[in-house]
Amino acid sequence: MVINDEQKNDIAWKEYTKYNVGDGVRIDINNRKKTIGYVSEIFGQAPEKDMVSSLEDLEARLQGALTGLNGYIVTDKEITQETRPEDVQKVTILFEGSEAKFDQNFRGAVEDWVLTDAPTAIQISMAKRLGIKTGKISQLDAASKEVKAAMDRYPNARFKFYAHSLGGLNLQASLGSLEDKYLNRVDGAYIYEAPNLYPLLSDEEKKQVDKIKYKIYNYIDKRDIVTWEHSKEGNEGVVGTLVRIDSKDVGDLGKQHMWGGYDYKAGYLNVKEESLDDYRLARVKQAKEQLQLKKQALESWKKRGLSGRDLISMDTIQAIRIVESLKEFALIASDYILAVCDFGIADVKGTWETLLASCRSTVSGSRCRESDIVNALAQVGATKETIEINRITELEKIKKDTLKIKDSIFSLSTDIAKGIATVAATDIALASQLQLQW
Repeated sequence: MVINDEQKNDIAWKEYTKYNVGDGVRIDINNRKKTIGYVSEIFGQAPEKDMVSSLEDLEARLQGALTGLNGYIVTDKEITQETRPEDVQKVTILFEGSEAKFDQNFRGAVEDWVLTDAPTAIQISMAKRLGIKTGKISQLDAASKEVKAAMDRYPNARFKFYAHSLGGLNLQASLGSLEDKYLNRVDGAYIYEAPNLYPLLSDEEKKQVDKIKYKIYNYIDKRDIVTWEHSKEGNEGVVGTLVRIDSKDVGDLGKQHMWGGYDYKAGYLNVKEESLDDYRLARVKQAKEQLQLKKQALESWKKRGLSGRDLISMDTIQAIRIVESLKEFALIASDYILAVCDFGIADVKGTWETLLASCRSTVSGSRCRESDIVNALAQVGATKETIEINRITELEKIKKDTLKIKDSIFSLSTDIAKGIATVAATDIALASQLQLQW
């Protein structure tokens, strides 16, 4: 199932919905309600249905309750007494933003705004402007512990994260705390309208989030005053890929903060021109990784052997549908990747000459030579390699790798389909023999 920007925003909104354990989380897809999973755990509340049982998990949940951490863990399977955590394949974690209703939840609002938001804002500014770093606020630490506990509890699951405002701070801290074995299981992280926690992270934490920069999307609307300490240009010094929204002014700071300025076209966000290249490249890298994961799943399936009892007992039609859906995914994803890469290559070609021409025009009439212009640009990191050649080389490599993965998926799908047909024929023959013997 391919989720567009508007649907991702819809998922993030669910963090503000009041759910109970066991409730289905549903969003609109093509004018139909689609269940993306079931609430298995609620941050800040006592564990239910025995999913949180270890001492470390209970400590994390208690710390979350004491610090005002709010949000949900959503699993692809409804958790019952019979459900095994290792059977869960997909987990979505939702981090809720600050409690805004002081009249209805005074304690929660104080925990968020007074004990977490305000001191964290001061810490970020001190770290960025003065280089002074202090320990992170307790709620951020609790969120990091909850994420690790969940990833340990569901060892075979891949994870997606959604967060808004204060929840975005919790998510940034959580991602920075993850070792490589956890990072490899992150499919995507979507941060909306949050301050920039990157200056406050340790060097090791920065290194970790930079490893999955292309899988973290950090959406900001500069009309929203909450998104402080983000750079005006570029994509460095931030957790993930910074996506600057080409927003509309709704004339209300509260509504602006709550996604009010977001504008969509055919389900996809209007993004400012200066963010488009990085945004497209991150999405292409993410799509390529998902293709690679599908290929690995097929390779594992084939390696296990199609004559095994588990595959003989599988419904043949269902198995064929799985294979065909993977082929369809490979076709759609690869076509998207190739199209974006071709567009990027065409867009980048000639940028160096355009830059030189602009510089020549600026210094026209002076004694400045071409070599002087080139040397001056190089001093600020602008060369033909950094501006044009390196990006084209990267996109060409992604195209080449994508075609290889696509061809491999099609080849594996064909082999598996033949194997399923053979197993099915064998199974029918066995059934006939049993019937005759009976």
